[in-house]
Amino acid sequence: MSSNDQQAAKALEQEALKLDTRRCEVLLAADGAGLAAIVDEGLTYTHASGRRDTKATYVDSVSTGRSKYTRLDREEVTARAVGNVVLVEGKVNMTVVVEGVEKNLYNRYLGVWTAVSGKLLLTAWASTKLN
Repeated sequence: MSSNDQQAAKALEQEALKLDTRRCEVLLAADGAGLAAIVDEGLTYTHASGRRDTKATYVDSVSTGRSKYTRLDREEVTARAVGNVVLVEGKVNMTVVVEGVEKNLYNRYLGVWTAVSGKLLLTAWASTKLN
């Protein structure tokens, strides 16, 4: 890999890490529009429970308060660029109220961020329970 390629990969990784932080901010703020701005139209979001969301259902769940995130503490977050895709992995200790039921979760996650028209967007997400 050339020096330019390495620099480009590092820049993509840093951007994906910033966007992953932004994702947490918009979830905590219940900002559906903010979430929609960083999520790809073809999003596949797989929860640790096995339930899947599309962009429309995920954004709706957050913006309507059906899923209310009150705590998102991430750890061991890393990013690795592979071409125009960045894999962001980490652990998250979170509290979310889903349809009125509070859940405290400790999950490992993998987010796939893809460059779409020059902008990184979350295209896939999967998590698994650690507790």
